[in-house]
Amino acid sequence: MADTLAAVVAILSADTGLAAEVGSRIYGGELPAEQAGPRPLAALVASVSGGVSLTGDTYAEFDTRRFDLFAYGRTQSEAVRLADRAELVLRRVRRGVFAGVLVHWVSSAGGATDGRDPALTWPRAFRSFQIAHALEPVA
Repeated sequence: MADTLAAVVAILSADTGLAAEVGSRIYGGELPAEQAGPRPLAALVASVSGGVSLTGDTYAEFDTRRFDLFAYGRTQSEAVRLADRAELVLRRVRRGVFAGVLVHWVSSAGGATDGRDPALTWPRAFRSFQIAHALEPVA
């Protein structure tokens, strides 16, 4: 199967504005333990979440997957601004290969929430997306 989180990380990492704000702190899955210190840092984390497959009962060689994007910041306004910028980057994705994954599109899959991460108590903003992708990696 294609690694959709790697594709999302590649898409976000390629944006120079995001890279200027978070550096290399763009992750797939979860925030690494060594990054989760007492002081909040600007970071983005994409994580697979539940959702309905658009092609699950077909023989199509592509599918959709829902993922959630968590933006962390030193302040709540920084987290929201970072999430909004990342959302714009993701909505602008056009068909292409990212980290070996053929991505057809990325779209919003729901609303947004802002608040604090319950475990870290860091300011956090949350957005949901859906990515349409080829099932198998491409060269």
